[in-house]
Amino acid sequence: MSITYGALGGLVVEIVVFYGRIATWQAARHRALSRNRRRDKLPRFDKYIDPPSDALAALTRVSLGAGAGWLFSGQLTGALATVAVGASAPALLRQFGSARTLQAAIAGSQPEPAAPAASAGEEVLES
Repeated sequence: MSITYGALGGLVVEIVVFYGRIATWQAARHRALSRNRRRDKLPRFDKYIDPPSDALAALTRVSLGAGAGWLFSGQLTGALATVAVGASAPALLRQFGSARTLQAAIAGSQPEPAAPAASAGEEVLES
């Protein structure tokens, strides 16, 4: 069931993104109508929606949501938490992918320890 709820979270995000594109198209039409009354100069719908790429992005978001729901199923209690993880799956994976320790583990090297931070007004001398 966690896979379904995770996929639903990904679908919710895609619906919000799609709505944003529709709202942008609508605003552009209103601006064009306020400038001139000719309907032949209105922005075309296909300038804002690209069905093949949008469908692929939706499928990817739903798949990532389902995968995150499955991956975190042991740690989640409740449908709402699983939907939230599914909705945030692309951001979670982006965060995991940018973590230096994860990149170091994949590369097989040890992460370098962080240098101590200098206090305000204190100079760091290197030898």
